[in-house]
Amino acid sequence: MNGDRGALHSTPVGGTGQRPPSQPFDETTGEVLDPMTAAENRMGVTPLSELLPQRQLLIDKVATLRAKFGTWGTWDALRKVELSRLKGLIRAQATRDKRKVSAMQVDEEAHAHPDYIDFVTLATVELSDMIRLEARIEAIDFTIQRGQSVGRYVANELHLEPRTT
Repeated sequence: MNGDRGALHSTPVGGTGQRPPSQPFDETTGEVLDPMTAAENRMGVTPLSELLPQRQLLIDKVATLRAKFGTWGTWDALRKVELSRLKGLIRAQATRDKRKVSAMQVDEEAHAHPDYIDFVTLATVELSDMIRLEARIEAIDFTIQRGQSVGRYVANELHLEPRTT
């Protein structure tokens, strides 16, 4: 190894030249790893460099759903807008048909209208999607916390000191 005690391997990275001796790399891909990822791999925990992008993708997917259904969400306002639209439609149809309807009857017909039922059904599906996405985010958070615990345990168990190079 030409006096290179710190090197893990002397395999070329990217097919050109030698990897600098102080940088660990992935034996499968040849990719140079940052020191944190290398330490996480040695401990056997999923690296943050993998978990955080997965978490961000899930947050991007759930953000609109949280804005709609979460605290201060817009779903109730959207529901009222849909009901108002349907009530106006029912009143217009009643006027066209020269049919008298009470406010209570208009309200009941709006709640039973197929468009409103579809609106509520879609909201139920979206809300269940949000719950599943949040559970996946929570699982990633748990994995990160578990990795921290494993890291503390390994460091204490093996009395590891930080590497200084």
